[in-house]
Amino acid sequence: MRSKYCIVLFFYIFAFCKSNQKICEGENCRFGKHTVSYENGDSFEGEFFEDTKHGFGIYRYSNGDIFEGEFKYGYKEGLGSYSYANGDRFLGNFEKGKREGVGKYIFADGFILEGIWTNNELTGKAKIVNAKGSLVLEGYWHQNSFIGIKPKEGLNDTIKISNPE
Repeated sequence: MRSKYCIVLFFYIFAFCKSNQKICEGENCRFGKHTVSYENGDSFEGEFFEDTKHGFGIYRYSNGDIFEGEFKYGYKEGLGSYSYANGDRFLGNFEKGKREGVGKYIFADGFILEGIWTNNELTGKAKIVNAKGSLVLEGYWHQNSFIGIKPKEGLNDTIKISNPE
């Protein structure tokens, strides 16, 4: 009779402990694909490696922005798409969470800014084309601001682009 109670008690404790186990809490996910909601309203659905975002994932920010792409040891790393709540998008390469290398910033009105980003900023030669692909403007940029058709020292803040986060 006692063995029956022990078995029932063991089964009850086992079932209770299993039901209270959380696969993910915060960033406490060892391996595999998980969905995590954060206290600030952000959420992440994707792959983890040793409790860190690693592999493909979708990060939804509480302000409406969405990043979809590759993560490496917690950072946006590799190809990705960052969609802003205002309708703008960035398609391109990321390193350590920042825009880095060749990329396209697509404005909500259809204009496309193509260029090279360094440390999250558009710098150097770039061009803007309209939705039909016709060239609108080609020139030089410094720290996300258009500076002119020829490289020069002065800045002209006529066009500004958003930084993620």
